Amino acid sequence: MSQSTHQAVRQTADAGIFVVVLNNFCYVDGGASRVAIDAAIGLANAGVNVTFFGAVGPVCDELLSAPLNTVCLWQRDLMNAQGRPGVVLQGLWNVRAYRALDALLQQLEPSRTIVHLHGFTQALSASPIRCALSHGFKILCTLHDFFTACPNGGFFDYTTNKPCPRRALSLDCITANCDKRHYAHKLYRVVRAGVQVSLGRLPSGVTHYIALSRRTSQLLRPYLPPDSHMHLVEVGKSAPVDVESNRSIVAVGRLDEEKGIRVLLQAARESGTRLTLVGDGPLRAFAEASGVCRVTGWVSREAVLAELESARCLVFPSLWYETYGLVVDEAAARGIPAIVSDITAAAERVEDRVTGWHVRAGDVADLARCLNTVSADGNVGAAGRAAYARWWSDPSTRDKHVAGLLGVYREMLAQSWQQELPT
Repeated sequence: MSQSTHQAVRQTADAGIFVVVLNNFCYVDGGASRVAIDAAIGLANAGVNVTFFGAVGPVCDELLSAPLNTVCLWQRDLMNAQGRPGVVLQGLWNVRAYRALDALLQQLEPSRTIVHLHGFTQALSASPIRCALSHGFKILCTLHDFFTACPNGGFFDYTTNKPCPRRALSLDCITANCDKRHYAHKLYRVVRAGVQVSLGRLPSGVTHYIALSRRTSQLLRPYLPPDSHMHLVEVGKSAPVDVESNRSIVAVGRLDEEKGIRVLLQAARESGTRLTLVGDGPLRAFAEASGVCRVTGWVSREAVLAELESARCLVFPSLWYETYGLVVDEAAARGIPAIVSDITAAAERVEDRVTGWHVRAGDVADLARCLNTVSADGNVGAAGRAAYARWWSDPSTRDKHVAGLLGVYREMLAQSWQQELPT
């Protein structure tokens, strides 16, 4: 194909691409929803025809004000399923989501449309995946977690608070009581994973994935189809934060065991560090009673960024692998260094003792050492300047992320577009 024909294919494809974004929540409940919503808005602002399809409302103001369509089913998620067996069944196979997506996809052309899957296990289930595949649509799955393979989504044993070495859905996996609640809940997750694999055809029917880190790609590659494609797709620029003048050590996210919150609180007590915890979760009461932190609860994105602006350093002490750790990037873009667990994907983007510090996962003494290190103005200032310079030497801005997504979409649709070109 000639260069001019290549250009014609690209221009025609960009003008006619339709994208259906699938996500559990129509509001930001964590990093995965943040990425899904940001990407949908960025694509829509770039002229792509976008429909955001979610199960749980309310619809956030950002989506309401964006030039896109939003379909919200106004359902409950599994975290709020107490006393509602219908929600539990919905988590296995969401019939309403299947029918609603079926009605939407009948209005679209498979040769011009990408179905982009983000979060699905908590509310949507795997039913929309099967629906899209049955209509012949190409699906791109962003790997925000490990539910594509692992029943509990983390390759993590919550009874030992350590990464799980078992093969997902093996007999060893199925019989292991690794769930944070109880074994009956683990069995529910095993059944859900079985439905996902058989009826939902995930991962077998999906051949395009976005890995947010090399660690994610390495862990999930053995579970994906042999012919699958793994795409690596990488906040505008402002003056760096004066971290040396700030006193706040900030952690952002769910307050739970696997996030390393208990370890962080112990390390803060040993080092005499005051923390700000931006988030909520099962360990909130424990954190508030510790006497070493302020807990904000879940707050708006603007409030999260305001907390970062007053931060001296970010702490990301997670005990599980994580798939990315978006807040580490948001901090670096503002010149805020980070202390990150060495087991996480975020450690790939922090150079130890240059742009931040690596800490051994679950090691209270090592984390206390790092917290003491950032108490020195010279240490935190140098790391903050290095983090800022490193980030902005090749920034992953929303525009860059959208451009990367469009490149993946073009690649996926290339054969269909070429077949439509006149000979």
